[in-house]
Parts: sequence; structure tokens; C-alpha cells
Amino acid sequence: MAQILSAQESSQFRALLIEAVNSNVEIITTFGSVTGEVVQSGSVIKIPLDYVVLKQSESNFVYVPLASINAVILLNEDGDLQ
Repeated sequence: MAQILSAQESSQFRALLIEAVNSNVEIITTFGSVTGEVVQSGSVIKIPLDYVVLKQSESNFVYVPLASINAVILLNEDGDLQ
């Protein structure tokens, strides 16, 4: 079953994403969607508190402002919904 959060509070998204560290997620924003592994704060790069960083490949990281997130979908290893 998919776990989807569509609240307006960025703190709720941050709490969900902290629980999803090292997991694959799809983040839906006003501008489109981004898929990748949630990077743990400080383990690879310094992450501002109001951003989440997704690792898409070994050298490709995407910063997403929490304020622009509309929904977070947790994915299984193969990209299916959890």
C-alpha cells in the first residue's frame, strides 16, 4: 500500500523524509516529480533544514525545497509503491 502525505506543513514532510532516509521516494512538486534515495543529513553533503536531498546516482544529487513539496510517495527497491 502506498504511503502518501499531502499536507501543507513542511514539517510533516520533513518528519516523513527523516524516517525515509536511505529509502527511494518520489517527490511531487509544483514543477514536476523527482525520484531518488533520501540522503541522510550531513553524511554526504551539508543539507539546509528547509531542503531534502535526493541521490539519483553516485554523482547526481537534487535539492528540493520543503516548501515546494505537494506529496511524498515511498517506493520499494524496484520503484513500486510500498
